[in-house]
Amino acid sequence: MIAMFLMLADVTPPSLTVGPGVFADERVTAPVPRLAWPDAAQVRVEDAGDELIVRFDQPIAPDRIAAFRDIAGAAIGDLRWNDDSLVLRAAPGWTMRWAQAGSVVTLAFVAPPAPPAPAAATTDDGTDRTAIDSTLALVEADAAAGYTGQARRRVTALAARYPDDRQVARMVADVRAIDGDVRGAAVGYRALGANDRAARRVIAAAPGIASIGVVARDGSDMAQVEGGVRIDAAVGDRFAVGGGLRQIASRIDTPGGTARPSTTVVDGALAATLTTTVRLQLLASSSLDDGVTGGGARLTAGSSDAQVRAVLLRHMPDYPTPAQALAGGYVSRAGFGGTYRLTPGLVGQADVGLNRYGLAGRRGASDTVVVSGGLDYLIRRQFPALGLSYRFEAEYIRQLQLAANGEAVVPLVDRENHTVQGLVSGAVGDLQITGQAGWTVDRFGGDGPTASLGLAAPIGVLWRVEGSGGVTSISRPGFTGRQLFARAQVSRSLGRAE
Repeated sequence: MIAMFLMLADVTPPSLTVGPGVFADERVTAPVPRLAWPDAAQVRVEDAGDELIVRFDQPIAPDRIAAFRDIAGAAIGDLRWNDDSLVLRAAPGWTMRWAQAGSVVTLAFVAPPAPPAPAAATTDDGTDRTAIDSTLALVEADAAAGYTGQARRRVTALAARYPDDRQVARMVADVRAIDGDVRGAAVGYRALGANDRAARRVIAAAPGIASIGVVARDGSDMAQVEGGVRIDAAVGDRFAVGGGLRQIASRIDTPGGTARPSTTVVDGALAATLTTTVRLQLLASSSLDDGVTGGGARLTAGSSDAQVRAVLLRHMPDYPTPAQALAGGYVSRAGFGGTYRLTPGLVGQADVGLNRYGLAGRRGASDTVVVSGGLDYLIRRQFPALGLSYRFEAEYIRQLQLAANGEAVVPLVDRENHTVQGLVSGAVGDLQITGQAGWTVDRFGGDGPTASLGLAAPIGVLWRVEGSGGVTSISRPGFTGRQLFARAQVSRSLGRAE
C-alpha cells in the first residue's frame, strides 16, 4: 500500500466493511436450484403454465444438470434437453416459480401439502409459503447477477413481513455479507446460531482485523518499499477506529549519486455507519520525520453495484515523487466518483479530482487534475472465470511552481494511460487465484505490458494471507516507463474461532 497509490487513486481508510474476495467461499448459501448456461449464451424462457420451455444458443454443461437434479430432487417431474432447448415439468402436486438473470434461471419449488397436515405449506400465520420461496428465488438471482443492492432491499422487505422465518433471516445475513456489511451479517448469523465455515469467518471478522504487510515498487530511477502494521476495531454497532504505523524507504538516483531516504508515518481513522449504505470515514496522518500532518474525510453511499463516493484530503503525508521523498512531502486532494453495474456482466466506474503536491514546510507547489475510469466485462462466470477490462488513468498539469533555478519544485508531467487486460480467476479449494495480462499505452509517450498474478487464501477461521506481483507500464508521478511491483499481507480477525 504505497502511499502514492492511495492518495492518487482511491484512498482507503480504516473500515470494517469488507468487500467481495475477503472470504474465499463468500456466497449466498441457501440451496436454491439453478440452471446456469455459459455467460455469453442467449437464453429465452417460455412459461407454458405447467412446464417451462427454455431455448438457448449454447448447450448447458452436464454437471450443471446433475447439480440441479441433486438440489431439486423429487420436485422434478420431467426434465428433457438437447443442444438448443430444455423442457422442465414439476412433479405432480408441486408448484414451480422461476426468475431469470442473464444466462441463469433460478427456480423455486413448493411441495404439495401433506394430507395429515395441510398447514405444512403455509407459515404460522397461514400465509402461503410460495410467496416467501418465490421472493427468495428472486433474491438469489439478484445476488448471483451482482445486483447486491437490489437483493438487499428485496430481502429486507421480506424479513420485515416474516421476521420469524429462519430461511429469510439466513438470506438477509448472506446478502449483507456479500454487500460488505460484515457486522450486520455477523449479527444475523449469531441470532441464527449459524456455525458453518462462511458464517464463522464473518462472525470472527466483525470485531475487527489486524494486519501486517509490505508493498514494493521498482521503476527506472526510483524504487520504494513500504511496510506497515494496522489494527481496525469495532466500537459499538456503528463506529470503528483504526490505527497503523508505516515505514517508507526509497532509493533515488540523483546526479550526485544514489540517495536512500526513509520516513515513518502514523495513521488514524474513525469510521461511522450513518445508514445501512452510507459510511463516513475521518482520517488523520502524520510523518514522524518531517513534521507533515494532515487529515480528511471520505464518504461512500450505496451498495457495491451502485455507489457514489467523495473524498477531501488536506496535507496528507505522501512521497510519490523523488523531490517529496527527499525533502518530505504531502498531497491534498478533492474528488468524487462512482461505480455502477450496467448489466449482470458489465460494471463501469469513474472518478475525477484535483491534486496539490507540496514539500514539507512549503505551500503547494504543483496542481493537477486527475481522471480515472474503466469498464469490467465478465465473459464467463464458471470456473475459471474469464473477464476483460479497460482502464483510463490520466493526470493533467494545471500549475507548476518554479524554484529560483527555474526548475519545478515538484516536477510532474502530463500522463494519460489506456490499459486493456484479460482476466482469469478461479478457486482451487480455498485458494483464490487471479491473473491479468494486457497492454498499456500512454498518449504522451510510452507503452508496454501490464500483467499481474494474485493469490489469496483463508487459513482456518481467523487468518488470511494475500500476495500479488507483476509488471506494469502505467506511468505514475515519480514512476515512468515499465515498473515491477509486489505486495504481501497477512491478516487476522479479532474475533474468536468459535
